[in-house]
Amino acid sequence: MRPIAIVGAGMMGNVHARSYRTIDETSPLSIVDPVGSRAKVISDKYRAIAASFDEILADDEIEIVDICTPTFTHRDLVVRALEAGKHVFCEKPVALKIEDAVAMDKAAKKSGRVFMVGHVVRFFPQYIKVRELASSGDVGEIVMARLYRGGSFPSHGIDNWFADITKSGGVFIDLSIHDFDFLRKLLGPVRTVEARSVELSSTVKKPSFDHGMAILRFESGALAHIEGSWAEPADMPVGFGTSYEFIGTKGMITNSYERETTLRLQTSIDGKPLYSQENPILNDPYTEELKSFILSIEEGKEVPVSCEEATESLRVALAANLSARLLRPVELSEVS
Repeated sequence: MRPIAIVGAGMMGNVHARSYRTIDETSPLSIVDPVGSRAKVISDKYRAIAASFDEILADDEIEIVDICTPTFTHRDLVVRALEAGKHVFCEKPVALKIEDAVAMDKAAKKSGRVFMVGHVVRFFPQYIKVRELASSGDVGEIVMARLYRGGSFPSHGIDNWFADITKSGGVFIDLSIHDFDFLRKLLGPVRTVEARSVELSSTVKKPSFDHGMAILRFESGALAHIEGSWAEPADMPVGFGTSYEFIGTKGMITNSYERETTLRLQTSIDGKPLYSQENPILNDPYTEELKSFILSIEEGKEVPVSCEEATESLRVALAANLSARLLRPVELSEVS
């Protein structure tokens, strides 16, 4: 594995450091964080070298920079790393504004380096299975979907940056964008979004608390309901959960991460109902995601999640925010 520098020693920086060490136990790994104690945790645990951002950019031996910092810092760090000739992986969401994402994409194209955005849900086995079942035709054409993703407020953010919507984008941009991205990949372009959220639609607000609901109408005619929450009590037995229902013209797929890891498939063969269960192969989606990024560099392959794709998923999230503010449906064409 090529020498890698992780920028950001928070939760995702730790996750990525663990994944890189799973891929290769001995390759050079550097960690950058303005808080020395946070960098030291990763340095000690994963045998990484603490460094400054300027130092890793100037180090010709470091070929890959992995950005795991708060969203509002992405544009500057990504562009500088690309201009320094590094391949770049950036955690989702790619940015808070379309113009920032476009600037990052232009920098990547100009540099000729590989740039990938971390929409990791595409690598979770229960979501891979949905795409397989949809592609095989077992459930027919997917015409409706309902997805939930949520837990307590993300208190791990340094300086509580998640609570500042100008820095995090709120629950739609930071959390529900996982589901927006997966649905775009599965069902195609989104036409309109209608959404509401506690943060954007209510005059009475509570600090570090948000919950949003959005209805997406797709160009294909499909309809999806997405719910994202930062409102669950912090002391709940299950700190975070996801669930989904995909309804096709021939069957239905359901899954709940809180209750089980089993996929339920309901379909019909020769007019008779069929019910089956299957346990997806267990793997670490974050490791699989980073493996795919490294493979794209090694073999010159297209990355699984391009900046253009991540930008369109951001556009859906921004449309949800706009709809929640205006209390009306928003066309994707309104978000530029």
